Amino acid sequence: MVEHVLHPTDFASARTALEDSIAAEGLAPPTVSEFGNMLQRTAPTLGHPADTYREAVIFTFCSAHVAGRMTAETPRHIALCPLSMALYTLPAEPRRVHLTYRLPATATPGGELAEALLARIARRTADTLGLH
Repeated sequence: MVEHVLHPTDFASARTALEDSIAAEGLAPPTVSEFGNMLQRTAPTLGHPADTYREAVIFTFCSAHVAGRMTAETPRHIALCPLSMALYTLPAEPRRVHLTYRLPATATPGGELAEALLARIARRTADTLGLH
């Protein structure tokens, strides 16, 4: 897991910067999972905390170039697609946005392409916010 702390910024600005950074790679708009809202909504029924996050979303997206390379290495790498990146804030720190992503579990040329893509997107997001 890789984490970048985007501080100081607000969640809406970080979200826009991440969406723009994904688009700048020529990728289709990501699917967005409103993860924090889901946890808040299901907490009363399932008994988990409703306030772990102030805000939390997960972006999933795919690069045909990366996916093609990874699945050519082995068809099992289908499970590594799509790539995902998450943004979240904690209740006590609304101006400290966390950008996290998981690395592909493969030390192959395709995995390296995926890692490089994720790192570029994270770096561009921070740069857009003027944080690097």
